[in-house]
Amino acid sequence: MAEEGFVDKRIESYRILAEIGRGGMGIVYKALDEQKDQLVAIKVLPADFLSDKRKAQYLDHEFKVALDLRHPNIIKFYRLIKLQDPKQKVRRGFLVMELVDGWNMRRHIQEQDLTMFQAVELLLTVCGGLEYIHHHGIVHGDMKPENILISSSGAVKIADFGLSQFDALFRFSRDKLRGTKRYMAPEQLTRKKVDIRTDIYSIGVSSYELFTGQSPYVGRTQEEVIREIVDRRVKPTPPSKIKPNLHHYIDRVILKAIEKNPQDRYQSMLEIMLDLKRVARSQI
Repeated sequence: MAEEGFVDKRIESYRILAEIGRGGMGIVYKALDEQKDQLVAIKVLPADFLSDKRKAQYLDHEFKVALDLRHPNIIKFYRLIKLQDPKQKVRRGFLVMELVDGWNMRRHIQEQDLTMFQAVELLLTVCGGLEYIHHHGIVHGDMKPENILISSSGAVKIADFGLSQFDALFRFSRDKLRGTKRYMAPEQLTRKKVDIRTDIYSIGVSSYELFTGQSPYVGRTQEEVIREIVDRRVKPTPPSKIKPNLHHYIDRVILKAIEKNPQDRYQSMLEIMLDLKRVARSQI
């Protein structure tokens, strides 16, 4: 049974205005900080989350790490609030974050409204944010178009970094990862060690969709998609075969990013940014 929503309720000085998203890690709301007269986003963690000591400790650690990060292309974290829920008789966790009032990259994938160079510039911005996260020892682990936010003023922000590792660490389940599998690297799906190259794979899949409007693996079911991702004999169609106006260098960049073996991919965000900059400067 779905839990009762928080719209029109208050969490300390925050008045909840509207629900803006749902995911495996909770529900995200738009809220007003009435003390600062500032709009924020609040992620309400699952009701039983803080009951697990390991999860609670990991949450505290990751929040402290995230709180110190400052980069123009990553979401700012403001507060972690823990309150007793009298109805469910558990402590609830609330993450107060920067609100990005706009859309996510899925819109540009669906509308195919960016030129090749505009798409490259968007990806360079995202890769810059990811490089900063990686430099601070964080693997995002859930890079997908929905976690690339774009404000009405054009600012690009990466969401859900660090905390996205909870699923992998505590409750990995294929059924619970519906909708994100096609962005997961082979090593994630086969429960092997993940590192920054896992994020490189995921941004490669998102890039493929941004340029072509479709996924590199087009199985009819989730299980077919998983088999295509992990089977090294299955090769994605080069993007320029789908969109002939794309330069073959885009094929090279994207196909290298989504190599099935992590050793064959770009080994850092700086490497993929270097090749994207060559495209941006028409050095192809």
